[in-house]
Amino acid sequence: MKLNFKVYLTKEVNAFAAPDGSIRVYAGLMDLMTDDELLSVIGHEIGHVKHGHSLNALRTAYVASAGRKAASSAGGVVGNLADSQLGALTEALVNNQFSQSQETQADDYGLEFMKKYKYKAAAMETAFRKLAKMGGNSSFFDKMMSSHPDAAGRADRVKDKLGKAG
Repeated sequence: MKLNFKVYLTKEVNAFAAPDGSIRVYAGLMDLMTDDELLSVIGHEIGHVKHGHSLNALRTAYVASAGRKAASSAGGVVGNLADSQLGALTEALVNNQFSQSQETQADDYGLEFMKKYKYKAAAMETAFRKLAKMGGNSSFFDKMMSSHPDAAGRADRVKDKLGKAG
């Protein structure tokens, strides 16, 4: 895998990966996290590259949009539903649920990355706890419509995985 890293000098707390192996980390995230927590985020982002998530997300969004357009062109009740806000909501839900599954897969890759290179794997849990504090309490609807799983739930999942491994 060919990777290249850059830091964006902004106070935002974020990181992302692109299909070409570019991994970008925002300085705000670096300020918030310990070195080990930051390594867990980087491992997570490498997981996105390794699994081709950005390209898969584009394909899913295209298929969901095409399906909605096809249903809309059918006319009648189905067409009216597809054209409605409910159709838009359903399309967004499909895309976000797919994205959440990719996030979970990248979390797993990041955790294995931490273990493989003998970094402090528990740092992934504490990184998610910090993100959860920043996010506050989200409603069930907000969690369903988010492109990322709930950070507190992700922290609990990592803690459970580490407990089973130990």
